[in-house]
Amino acid sequence: MSRLNSQQAGLGPVLIMLHGLFGSLDNFRSVSIHMERGLTVLRMDLPGHGLSPSLPTLSIEAMAEAVLAEIDRQGIRQFHLLGHSLGGKVAMAVAGSPDCQGLQSLCVVDIAPRSYPPHHQEILDALQALDLQGIEDRREADSALRSAIPDAGVRAFLLKSLYRHESGRFRWRFDLPQLAKDYPLISRAPRILETIQPPTLFIKGGSSDYLRSDDEPAIKAVCAQPSLKIIPGAGHWPHAEKPAQFTRICQEFLSHV
Repeated sequence: MSRLNSQQAGLGPVLIMLHGLFGSLDNFRSVSIHMERGLTVLRMDLPGHGLSPSLPTLSIEAMAEAVLAEIDRQGIRQFHLLGHSLGGKVAMAVAGSPDCQGLQSLCVVDIAPRSYPPHHQEILDALQALDLQGIEDRREADSALRSAIPDAGVRAFLLKSLYRHESGRFRWRFDLPQLAKDYPLISRAPRILETIQPPTLFIKGGSSDYLRSDDEPAIKAVCAQPSLKIIPGAGHWPHAEKPAQFTRICQEFLSHV
């Protein structure tokens, strides 16, 4: 397949960052600025997101294979890996792949290695119902999505991926038809074929219910060295809601690996 889009900056050990569903590498821009002082930070667009090409099937495993292939193409021999939400599932599938070589640590942000009940269907339906040919600007798109997606923060996050194509019409930077088709696959647990041996940190947003105490057995079943940090007052996007605290936790973890 074609190369995945990525951006690299900084000096030091390599940290690869994977965003969540409907996102892009820009989601980690603010925290990466601070991490780049002691790390080479490589932010990557997942397949079907941002400026990366899509895949015939956007399953967690297919995305993980694409990420592994991109790491190999870039000649990266040793690296740390961080993933948020869907990116966390992909990161776990990468870490648990027999083809994964050189992984030094794993950081999983607000997601567990299990299947989740489909809870993005209303968003998918609303995005598919939006008439991209008829809207004139983002404000109009925001207004059209308001009834189906009442959370202004979620709408703002989604609309960051809306752009005006050279044709003059708006388009999404993610492969909406394929993501909608493969959403059942994205909701599943990641396939982790080998025990994840490197130190693994799970970061939970204190106000989020994506990571629960009863996820501990599933985590210990696939991770040899798991640990947990909770960021009080943060929801499902702790890197965006509490960036300073999130960055500090990541830096402390990486400094002791």
